[in-house]
Amino acid sequence: MKYIYFTIILSLSSSLSGQNKVSNAELPQKLDLILGKIGYLEERVSKLESDNAELKMEVKKVTRSAEEAKSATNALQIPKDEKEKESFFKNLKNQIYSQKAKDSGPWAKETNWNKVEKKLTRVQVRRLLGDPHKVKLNNNPRIDQVYLYSGDLNANGEEDIGVVNFYRDRVVSFISPF
Repeated sequence: MKYIYFTIILSLSSSLSGQNKVSNAELPQKLDLILGKIGYLEERVSKLESDNAELKMEVKKVTRSAEEAKSATNALQIPKDEKEKESFFKNLKNQIYSQKAKDSGPWAKETNWNKVEKKLTRVQVRRLLGDPHKVKLNNNPRIDQVYLYSGDLNANGEEDIGVVNFYRDRVVSFISPF
C-alpha cells in the first residue's frame, strides 16, 4: 500500500515539475486535487480488499460442501460383483423402508410404547403413538377395536407390528413392536 502511495506521489511530483511554473495560488488547488485522487484510490483499494475477503469465504464454503458431497458419494460405492451388488441394494432398500417407518410417527419410539398401559383411552393412545396405520373391528366379545402400527423399524426386511386392543374405549391389552 505504501508503495502505491509513493508511486502516485512520485508520478504526480514529476508531472508538476514538468510544468513551467506553478504559482503559489495554484499550489493548494493542485494539492487538493492530488489528495482527492488519493482518497478515491484508497476507497477503491479497501472495497477490493473486502470483496476479496468475501470471495475467499465463499470459496471455503463451496470447497467444504464439495468435500462433504464427495465423501458421501464414496460411502455409496456400488460393488462390482453381482451377489454383492444384490445384497447392497437389498440392504439399501431395507434401510430406506426402515427410515420411512421411523419417520412415520411417534409409534416408532420404544419410549412411547413404554408409556402405554391398560385403561388408557383411544385419544390418549393416539397422543402417545400417533394415528394407527389400520383400525380393525373385532368379533371377540372382550375386544371391540384394534389399532395396528406396522413398519420395518430395525432394517432387517421384516415388518414389525404393534397392536393395541380396546374394549369400551379403554386399552385392555397391547403388543409392542420392540
